Amino acid sequence: MVLRDAMFRQFRRPTGWLGKVIAVGMNIEHGRLWRWALEHVSLQPDSLTLDIGCGGGKSIEVLARQARHGKVYDIDYSKDMVQTSRFLNRGLIRSGRAEIRHASVSRLPFSDHSFDLVVCFECCYFWPDMIESLTEIRRVLKENRLLLIANEVYRDPRFEERNATWARLATMQVYGPQEYRAFLSSAGFDVAEIDTRPERNWIVVVAAPAL
Repeated sequence: MVLRDAMFRQFRRPTGWLGKVIAVGMNIEHGRLWRWALEHVSLQPDSLTLDIGCGGGKSIEVLARQARHGKVYDIDYSKDMVQTSRFLNRGLIRSGRAEIRHASVSRLPFSDHSFDLVVCFECCYFWPDMIESLTEIRRVLKENRLLLIANEVYRDPRFEERNATWARLATMQVYGPQEYRAFLSSAGFDVAEIDTRPERNWIVVVAAPAL
């Protein structure tokens, strides 16, 4: 029980040896979610992608494989995850196809209108201010390009007890489809699609900057 609680606390900001164990688990467990989520968008071969919250770093490899002539930029606010992800993706970094920085979603170290796609896998639960973070993401997206949010947990009565326990242990916020719509609208986005896999409690949200 003590170890379980310690592991859940790591989900917000993995650090130290236990954080590295969590990172390995992320790389293994989240693969199916990433693949399903990416079916909802079309990556061009030369796409410039920003992955927010790199975690263990495997998602960078997945994105680079889809945009084989493009570049994947990644941020995480855990220095340990940045270090772990840089090691895992050292080949992509050496070839100029990946760049991983220590930064926060509330202050992205990129110019306006830089990216063709921004992805947020399993991380927006932990943002202190959803609208502020989404507004910052909109700033770095090119016009008519997409934001993809994918999470393994969303608000649903069938998973209410489990999700409440996870939210308490990991100090995270669990949102439902209509809450995502409201957040994105307030941040200047138009929602293009919300898809769920109810049996797994997975959700994908696709949005573009409002014109």
